[in-house]
Amino acid sequence: MLLGKISGKASTIKFSFEVTGDAKKFQYCQVQHKNHDFVLCQITELVSEYSKTTAYCNIIGYREDGKIKQIRVPFEIGSEVLAAQDEMIKDVVTLETKNAAYIGKLEGKDIPINLDLQSLLTKHIAVLAKSGSGKSYAVAVLIEEILDKGLPVIIIDPHGEYYSLKYPNNEEADNMNLFNISPKGYFEQIVEYGNQDFNANFKPLKISEKITGQELMHMLPTKLTSSQEALLYSVMKDMDDVSLGELSMQLQMVENNAKFNLINVLDYLSSLNVFSPTPVDLNELVRPGKCSILNLKGMDVEAQQIIVYKLLKDLFAARKKGKIPPFFLIVEEAHNFVPEKTFGDAKSSNVLINIASEGRKFGLGLCVISQRPARVQKSVLSQCSTQIILKITNPNDLKAILTSSEGITSDSENEIVNLPVGTSMVTGVADMPLFVNIRPRKTRHGGQAVELFEKKEEKDFVEEAKEYKEQLALVKGKTSLKDLHIIHDKDVIIKTRIIPAVMFNCKRKDVEFNLLVDLVSGKVVCNLDNDFKVKITDLTTFSKEQVLIMEKALHLVNFTSFAIAQHSKMEIADVENLANIFVKEDLFSFNGSNYTINDHLRLISHPQDYSCFEQVVYEGIEYDLKFDSAISIEEIKRKLDTFIDVIDSKECFIVDYKVE
Repeated sequence: MLLGKISGKASTIKFSFEVTGDAKKFQYCQVQHKNHDFVLCQITELVSEYSKTTAYCNIIGYREDGKIKQIRVPFEIGSEVLAAQDEMIKDVVTLETKNAAYIGKLEGKDIPINLDLQSLLTKHIAVLAKSGSGKSYAVAVLIEEILDKGLPVIIIDPHGEYYSLKYPNNEEADNMNLFNISPKGYFEQIVEYGNQDFNANFKPLKISEKITGQELMHMLPTKLTSSQEALLYSVMKDMDDVSLGELSMQLQMVENNAKFNLINVLDYLSSLNVFSPTPVDLNELVRPGKCSILNLKGMDVEAQQIIVYKLLKDLFAARKKGKIPPFFLIVEEAHNFVPEKTFGDAKSSNVLINIASEGRKFGLGLCVISQRPARVQKSVLSQCSTQIILKITNPNDLKAILTSSEGITSDSENEIVNLPVGTSMVTGVADMPLFVNIRPRKTRHGGQAVELFEKKEEKDFVEEAKEYKEQLALVKGKTSLKDLHIIHDKDVIIKTRIIPAVMFNCKRKDVEFNLLVDLVSGKVVCNLDNDFKVKITDLTTFSKEQVLIMEKALHLVNFTSFAIAQHSKMEIADVENLANIFVKEDLFSFNGSNYTINDHLRLISHPQDYSCFEQVVYEGIEYDLKFDSAISIEEIKRKLDTFIDVIDSKECFIVDYKVE
């Protein structure tokens, strides 16, 4: 359909034409070019005066060799402007990639718009909109696509908005049909970490108490005097591992008045209750096809910033070393975690700036979300080559977007202000912004330039992430397979077996420790190299009298039946009968005159003595035999709960070598 003919001025980026057909704002049109066949354009404004209407157009370009290219010679005056055919629009703006993330359809057209996940992992994305305009909704759509491709996701969620990704959206069935999608929940793929006092179903969000002097100085809430800094470093230089508790104890022994303010500051950091000797495992946070939500709801802003700083610093360091797979990081309310300098400072600013500038080299994709773009560090926004912009009306925020986004001009300001809810302006897919109707969520709602130089082949981070799926959570002893071959003859056969287990994070009298339990025998593994295991006593199976004798025995350790009878006010014969039952259960030993408690009973009174200090590591492994579990985690936890507090559990496999 003919819309008109080019009149007035025409450049290589824009032109105008006198309208003779049915033209509309944002309509796509195509114009024949003498060198390139048809070129795609878009009407950005219509102006009527007297008896004519003039349309002003931006030139999008044409596709050649898989790339969108710009014309270098203007259209000829008088060239016909035609309504663009759908095939023409698809050819230019539709992204064809094996790692496509389907986010919606081109406004007014049945043309899908995809984002390239490979590009997002290397070039970052920003989602910007005023409150209530649908930014979290759009991000949830993106997360669904990422999870469907099997990539790991971490969400910094200050307000607890993303829990609903677990559940299918059963309320928009008709609208979903229009976008060719169906309801889906990701319950098995979503893990929420947070304050268990706020929600008992959260996994505990703990960060490592092992900190460097530089990290500690960065996290302190107040600026130290030179004398306080000197004192702090003088104490830390003699410590092998710096932890808040030990550092505070060392300071208390120093004869220096400057110590008191330092101790108060350290006590404040400890009171945040986020530092732990058993922090959340980075390999648990970053797992292919899993989404870890760091739900910070209920925490004060400073605690949130400290958690984000330390955790992201550790994650970035681990990713640089290849210890965790490539992952996608989503930061909600980014203006609170990486604010523009004129709006204050945040403990988390530096690490996010580093991720924005260097993360692309290591397969760490970043998505920043904010309702106040003017308050987000410009250096971070400018690193986001793709931007999803929904309705924004604040003049300062509009100015921040115009200065940080490529392809957006001052002409776009009115369009952003008038965007309806659910429609976004997307930059980075084509050279010109695209107006996209965001597709419905599958889950329930909770709340490019011409290459001037040869481009080096980028590592396929999506494929690399998939390699990590073959890794298992392993706990290994200090004696390796290589050590065993050295110890034994060369001809000996050594088989590798993996045994299902669970690492329990436990607490007794404010002391945290780990217990490793073999799920085949149901016993606590105390030494991986000599197969020393301790049975977990089920206290619920004993009578009141038996429990009473246990309590007295645990207090005495080494005793006679007469001593127990005295303390319990029971008959000696009754004590001996019950004690003999405990001997058969291997809870007591008897040497003819005295009884002694065994390890199986001592586990109840001193469980920390049987701690496992080995870490769970994620590695690929070749094995000869894999055992099946004979006892459930729930059964083990039920037994442990009778004498210690179980905070968290982590399934794993014990690596065991059998010499034949």
